[in-house]
Amino acid sequence: MSAPTPDTDARAQRHAIAETMLVSPPPLDGLPPGRAQVLTRSVVHASRSRPVVRWTVAFDSGSGTSSLLAVIGKGYRAGGGEQAWRLLSSLRQAGFDDRELSVPAPYGFDPSRQLLAQEEAPGTTLHSLLDGEPGAAASEAGRAGRWLARLHQVRGVQAPDLPPDFERLKLTEYEGALAGILPQAAARVTSLTAATIDELARADGSRRLTHGDFQPKNIHLDRNRLVVIDFDRAAWAPAGRDLGHFIGQTLTMGASRHGTLAAAAPWVDRFLEDYLAAGGDEGAVRSVPAYVARTFAEVLFYRLVVRPVPDPSFVPDWLDAWEGAVSAAAGGRYR
Repeated sequence: MSAPTPDTDARAQRHAIAETMLVSPPPLDGLPPGRAQVLTRSVVHASRSRPVVRWTVAFDSGSGTSSLLAVIGKGYRAGGGEQAWRLLSSLRQAGFDDRELSVPAPYGFDPSRQLLAQEEAPGTTLHSLLDGEPGAAASEAGRAGRWLARLHQVRGVQAPDLPPDFERLKLTEYEGALAGILPQAAARVTSLTAATIDELARADGSRRLTHGDFQPKNIHLDRNRLVVIDFDRAAWAPAGRDLGHFIGQTLTMGASRHGTLAAAAPWVDRFLEDYLAAGGDEGAVRSVPAYVARTFAEVLFYRLVVRPVPDPSFVPDWLDAWEGAVSAAAGGRYR
């Protein structure tokens, strides 16, 4: 038998951390009074800082019949769980609890374990629909645009303010790492980073409640309902951040499946169209190219530095796309 590798040991440690959350039932204070019996339990995502687990619960509210309930538990080992719980509760009160556009219902929060218990979202993600024919399911991207327009209209919700120098610091971090791993393109990366920082400084700065990681993997849906998860980066920030992040992530995810950044372009068009039709921030749409440029830098950083991919042949095209977004920003174009 071969000796365990460092990666194997790390995975085992992360799984063990997640399993400790499964020992006792989740908090269900947000449900009507009743009796809950855990039927099954499993690890969904093993992580040192934010493990995710799942319980299947038989819940009896006293009516004499039990209903099955799927409960997601998310641990916040570094803190922040109570803030996430309160934000979900506030968003539900602000209208994100209907049958079309919603966030997971928060069932309860256990401060001793920093454990948030919440409703399970539908099993299909918007990300998975990118596997289909390019341009198909663009209407689902439109639903995501309507959801985001509603978020950007929310007022009076507690969330942190994004620090004014956040983008500059992040882009500077990405620049140093990318220039080191792409020496032949180092000068270009440096130039694009400086131009992106300049365009972000000129972009519309009107602050809205933003999701912070609005992208297809965090958007779950079925025929009737679209549910957005993972509000750990939510903040009061320029609304263009969410728009540019979704567009940059969608284009690169589509390219990873179909070989071209143009594959998901119909999604982007429908997303922006429905965002504006639902009352989205017009100034934020004008700032989209600057934030798309920022997202290309971030995605390159993650794919080349944080989790290196085996085939980096996409890099020249993506650098061109980064440059195109900067040019669009400088020219005052949407894309």
